[in-house]
Amino acid sequence: MKHSYAMVLLLAGLSGCAVGPAYERPAAPTPADWTAAPADSRWPAADWWSDFGDPQLDRLVAQTLDRNHDLWAAAERVAQARALLQVAEAPLSPSLSADDQASRSKSAGTANGSGTTTNRFQVGLAAAFEPDLFGINRSRADAAAKNLRASEFDRQAFVLRLAAATVRSYFEVSALNARLAISRDTLDAARNTLDLVRKRERAGMASTLQLAQQESEIAALEAGIPVLETQRSRILHALALILGSLPGDTEIEPPPLAQLQARQTPAGLPSGLLQRRPDVASAEAALASAGAEVRAATAAQFPRIVLTAETGFASLALRELVAPGSSFFGLVAGLSAPVFDGGRLQAQLQFSEARFRELGQSYQQIVLVAFAEVEGTLVERESTVRTLAARGRAVEHADRAYRVAKLQYDAGMADYLAVLVAERDLLATRDSEAQARLAALTAATNLYQALGGGWEECRGCR
Repeated sequence: MKHSYAMVLLLAGLSGCAVGPAYERPAAPTPADWTAAPADSRWPAADWWSDFGDPQLDRLVAQTLDRNHDLWAAAERVAQARALLQVAEAPLSPSLSADDQASRSKSAGTANGSGTTTNRFQVGLAAAFEPDLFGINRSRADAAAKNLRASEFDRQAFVLRLAAATVRSYFEVSALNARLAISRDTLDAARNTLDLVRKRERAGMASTLQLAQQESEIAALEAGIPVLETQRSRILHALALILGSLPGDTEIEPPPLAQLQARQTPAGLPSGLLQRRPDVASAEAALASAGAEVRAATAAQFPRIVLTAETGFASLALRELVAPGSSFFGLVAGLSAPVFDGGRLQAQLQFSEARFRELGQSYQQIVLVAFAEVEGTLVERESTVRTLAARGRAVEHADRAYRVAKLQYDAGMADYLAVLVAERDLLATRDSEAQARLAALTAATNLYQALGGGWEECRGCR
């Protein structure tokens, strides 16, 4: 018995000696600064959408994150990964099972008499433990833990995409409301122009061609309004799906676009992007999991030892089952080592190594994409801000031209047609400004998403 206990302690001490190299994050090229804009040490807040200053938008995003079915499904995938981690960690601890048996047997009869009937009763406990000599179980548990982290990061990435999609849809509805109002005002102005052209045509002051051109313009304006209305309905239906509602159940009235302005978006330092983006963190966790699988596949080629201990009572009579003389105890150590398996273990190792290399390349690519997306959205943000400023100046000029035409008409220096033309030009520049404002808000949203939103890596996660 002393030798048995010594063997158990020795094997337990050897348990956990992993084989294979430890995981190290691949070196990824990181720029020192953003080329499109100077970096600072700040990152977007967790509720980055509140920077737009609209309580209705805040409530809408909160509803999305609370009711979206795909997000709940992502949460269940996290729960599945957590359960698989518990399954993978189970072999690291001894197992204990109850072993209760009752049997009745009869021997074959002889020529001189009948056979003998024998009863046997047994009650016992069996314990088993596999010392993790080369770390196969520890590596598998580590792989499951990294898969859990990857699933958590995937859920965070999905939260970021959902929030950004909700914000963009909200802005698009506001922009389409503005464009519809402008289109209806333009149509009213065009109809007023048509009335004037008809009067001038009857008086011989306008040609039939001018009348036909004005009627054609009105028809084009009338055809454009249903297109904008259809776009608005589609966006509302898509938003309803994001919110977990039926199409038609969602009707929002966002404020005018001019009231929705994003603050200056903090860009953060490029070196922090690898920790800020949940998709990058997920790719790294998947790579680390693949590295643990390589170590597990390597350890599978070494011998494995299983220790089994059993104790209890056994007797031929139920009434004598717990008698002192009926107790028994046993300790068994079993060794298994692969000898020939048709190359299965070697192929599994090759597969794990190839998958690790594949995910390493994928991680490098995702890192490059992340930096490229930030640079692109920084350029987009700056460009749309300049465009919006230019569109604003165009509206000011068109408004001044309209007021001058109106003053000239009131003074008898111009006819009313010039006023109507100036009014249509003003409405057209206002439509362009609305589209430019939407582009600026969308670019700001895209930048928040590219920077990883307000997501922070869980420091207490496994």
